[in-house]
Amino acid sequence: MMQVAESEVSPGLKIALRIIKGSLAAQASDIHLRSGVPPFVRVEGELCPLEHPELETSTVREAITTLGLWAGVPPDRLGGRQVEFACAVPQVGRFRCHVYHQRGTPALVLRHIRHPVPEPAALRLPPVVKQIALAERGLVLVTGATGNGKSTTIASMLQFINSQAPKHIVTIEEPIEYLFDDEVSTFSQREVGRDVDSFGHGLTGALREDPDVIFLGEIRNLDEFDVALSAAESGHMVISTLHSSDSSGAITRMMNLYPPDFRGAARARIADALTAIVSQKLVAQRGGRERILVTEILRNSGTVQDCIREPSRFRQLPQVLDQGLHEHGTYSFDSQLLQLVKSGAVSVDTARAAARSPKDLVRNLKVTR
Repeated sequence: MMQVAESEVSPGLKIALRIIKGSLAAQASDIHLRSGVPPFVRVEGELCPLEHPELETSTVREAITTLGLWAGVPPDRLGGRQVEFACAVPQVGRFRCHVYHQRGTPALVLRHIRHPVPEPAALRLPPVVKQIALAERGLVLVTGATGNGKSTTIASMLQFINSQAPKHIVTIEEPIEYLFDDEVSTFSQREVGRDVDSFGHGLTGALREDPDVIFLGEIRNLDEFDVALSAAESGHMVISTLHSSDSSGAITRMMNLYPPDFRGAARARIADALTAIVSQKLVAQRGGRERILVTEILRNSGTVQDCIREPSRFRQLPQVLDQGLHEHGTYSFDSQLLQLVKSGAVSVDTARAAARSPKDLVRNLKVTR
């Protein structure tokens, strides 16, 4: 990582770097710098202010300017009202940076990008995720709310592929977060706004780049999803994210991207092309401040395909996942929450708040005790 001479650091940047280093020492995932208020950090999902004087506008502006310079962001782009980029902060680490304006003043949110990329087991992902990562074709989605670790899960899956299989992995991101070194696989990482004009153009171009695996940072609209689905149908593995709470929500959101008259055909296409959905939430661990990863795993099977194709069977999907635990490694959120409560890792109240069906969860706890 590059070094920065003391003479090159402005007073405002010195303050920002001190805040960033202190925040990471406190295990913060996100750092908020805004003019006129103290810095805020998010630790284990909780947002709290630091004991620090209100930030001057010049401090925030100097931090933005220097981070943009280190990231190679063109000055005209950095001068816009809103911009996002990734940056390596010397002697500290790599961050995703989001610059915006509020009340006419500059503001900055930094999210720490973990290095090295964690192993799936270190993230508490189930072993079946490794099998999903090595699938030859199909659509793989990682879903969950913002801040629940989707990017880290996908990075872990890509790194596992990199360590195991000779594949060409093309990523299309805005911005590029995790940087990968070629091992068994080889990477082409493309950033929207720098290497390609848009996600749609990048995805269309990726199909001509002899890919085995395509990672699309986020599916945002029907055009992007339709190209991604077509790529999965044509024999590529496509990995992406959706903001949905669970497998059922992800499938519903995919279908609702299409106009009503096309949803029947979309059901059939999704049922055929889908390989797996990994849904995840971070919930409070019992007796501590740390959060624990809770997952729901869907792997495609004949029964799952029937649930997707037939609207009358769609509500059965959670039960189908639990029934496929031993054969396919699938399970629902509520079944894992039940096990976490039994093991003492999560409280009943926490599990109930995160469950799809809180009443059923409590009922099952009473039955099994």
